[in-house]
Amino acid sequence: MTSPTLDRVLDAIVRVDPDFNVKFVSASGRRWFGGAAPAAFPDNFLAILHPGDVDMFRAASRGTPESFACDIRVLKDGQENWINVRGYQLPDVQQYMMCIIDISAWKTDDSVLRHAAEHDDLTGLPNRVFLKHTVEQCIEAGNLPFSVALLDLDGFKKVNDTYGHAVGDAVLVETAKRLNRVIGPDDVLVRLGGDEFVMVLFDPDVLAVNSVMTRILLAIARPYDTSPHNAYLGVSIGVATYPEHGEDYSTLLKNADRAMYHSKNGGKNRVSFFAESAESADLSIKSAIHDGIQEGEFFLEYQPQYDINRCLVGAEALMRWSSRTFGRVAPDKFIPIVEETGLMPFLGKWALRCACHQLKQFQELMPGFVMSVNVSPIQFGGDDFDSLVLEAISEAGVDPATVILEITESTLMHSREQTERTLARLREKRIRFSIDDFGTGFSSLAYLTRLPVSSIKIDKSFIRAIGDPPADSAADKKLITAMINLAHSIDLKVVAEGVEKEEQFSFLKSSGCNLIQGYLLGKPMSAEAITSLLNITAGTVA
Repeated sequence: MTSPTLDRVLDAIVRVDPDFNVKFVSASGRRWFGGAAPAAFPDNFLAILHPGDVDMFRAASRGTPESFACDIRVLKDGQENWINVRGYQLPDVQQYMMCIIDISAWKTDDSVLRHAAEHDDLTGLPNRVFLKHTVEQCIEAGNLPFSVALLDLDGFKKVNDTYGHAVGDAVLVETAKRLNRVIGPDDVLVRLGGDEFVMVLFDPDVLAVNSVMTRILLAIARPYDTSPHNAYLGVSIGVATYPEHGEDYSTLLKNADRAMYHSKNGGKNRVSFFAESAESADLSIKSAIHDGIQEGEFFLEYQPQYDINRCLVGAEALMRWSSRTFGRVAPDKFIPIVEETGLMPFLGKWALRCACHQLKQFQELMPGFVMSVNVSPIQFGGDDFDSLVLEAISEAGVDPATVILEITESTLMHSREQTERTLARLREKRIRFSIDDFGTGFSSLAYLTRLPVSSIKIDKSFIRAIGDPPADSAADKKLITAMINLAHSIDLKVVAEGVEKEEQFSFLKSSGCNLIQGYLLGKPMSAEAITSLLNITAGTVA
């Protein structure tokens, strides 16, 4: 059982019963366990195992009845040692013979080799191999979300060429130290190669990531001591976020790299977040819209409307979206996607109810205040649209005559019979309608006279040319005047949107326009800002 040959090859031979009580230990095993002063081997083999490996050892020993093998840790001389155990069943005596080899040196060598393979010799930072492994582990573990920031030093090549590689290496080491002081304790900093670094940031807050990027720009901007002269560098940064900008390591790094080159091409020493192509961006925005609805990211702003004497008389409710992923998203970007995904009836209903409740508060300061609300063709085409409108107005307790629904010319032309019935039912309840973006569609005089419309809104594309010397023309002014005269001839009021210059206002006033809306008199603003304007108006009147 314990021949000289076998005893020399193995560090220990131990025989145990089914409960791992020790029945025999070889002389070499006692020396191996006791060191210079041999000590009594424990009565139970489990007593020498590392507590964290006991369950693994038990599972391995139950794997096959004839034999088993595993690498485990033992506590020897107060230190952890790795051993390889091969156990063989002795059925005649219902025991196991376990052959043990100390593999601590191998494990240590393996750890050193692995560290060398995963770390950069110059800076001591993890390298590309470590980065790939870490990102893939995060994706597999479902640690959502996280951002990958790719950093490329601006001006490093000049330092390297001017002062030599030794100074260049010193600059890279100093850069690593500065970046390490910026990131959080759970974040990862990697040297990708050359003068490129990568950060993996685990804070899901976009503002927090932005803050880290700002601190990086400031940290790199400090002068580098490259005697006899200081060197000044910048850094171009590209950021991609998992899973919005990639669901695997390669895609994330590629998109961060694309964003970084956008920073380079945009003037360097700046941060760019990855912006997808129009085709792929829609998919990410669709997902973000659903999340935004659940998180309450949508809200309303109100653009004030004034009469021709510059008296505040109403406002247009405008849907806005501030996404935690994309930041502030323009309406012309998200509204078509909302309509495409079938979410407009839900968001439209919410916007109408919100606007009516806010109108009630505005009317406490100005009883005749009017609220305009945009209506999507998809909303308008719903069978229960009129019921939803009446319900929202009734719930808020506002006068229906102070609610104006803005519809486009294309809405008027779609499902004409249903459109006329819906308009007629709501008009009976004294709700008013305005044709938005008038002049850009294809409505006819016949529809204007037959449908219960109370006003038209001249599109800003017509207003923009007024007062702009290169584009200003008598023809444009004649066209606007003709639209105003046409509307007045059939008892419709006229609203001009996009008024930004005094010349535009003066022309519209002289042409008989009724209401003015645009940046000249007021940008879209919060309900609180409208309330302040109403308080000022009320004080002026008083």
